[in-house]
Amino acid sequence: MVNKVKFEREHVIHVASQLFWQKGFHATSIRDLQDAVNMRPGSIYAAFGSKEGLYSESLKEYTVQMQSQIDGFLNGADSILGGLRTLVESIIGNRQCFPSAICMLVKANSEFTEKDANLRELSFKQTDKFEQYLCVLFNQAIKNDELINKRPAIEYARFFQVQLTGLRCYFNRPEADQLAEPMIEQMFTLLKNI
Repeated sequence: MVNKVKFEREHVIHVASQLFWQKGFHATSIRDLQDAVNMRPGSIYAAFGSKEGLYSESLKEYTVQMQSQIDGFLNGADSILGGLRTLVESIIGNRQCFPSAICMLVKANSEFTEKDANLRELSFKQTDKFEQYLCVLFNQAIKNDELINKRPAIEYARFFQVQLTGLRCYFNRPEADQLAEPMIEQMFTLLKNI
């Protein structure tokens, strides 16, 4: 019975994260959540304490899922940069499959103001956690001699995040698809040479 409850909780968090990713925290109503997760508001509050509690769990789950997705691409690649490139190609090529064109962490970082201090702090912590995960990958890429200048891993992690965020936003434009491959190539050429 415990596993069933845990599974249902994880399912609710996943469904809620997709909705929050699509609409943002403020634009997602309790009614939206109720319909999406098939739970009454009282049950949502009992399980998560509040809408904020469910959002917090959703943002954490999103971060874990992103890392798992990257790990999957790395497992099928000959190199760290090869795996990351396949990830970028997949995100840009399949962007219609995502609830939002922008990363949920980026969306969270830009949505919350000081009046949402707890959620703002959480979004920054999750972004930092993800950045540290990328640093581990780039440290490995440095050890593997995949990067020419061997700068600190944090510089590569920041560059990668900025480039990926920019590409995701850019390719929301109509008729830009033919530019995807050359722009991804340019991103990784610059990454190797910074």
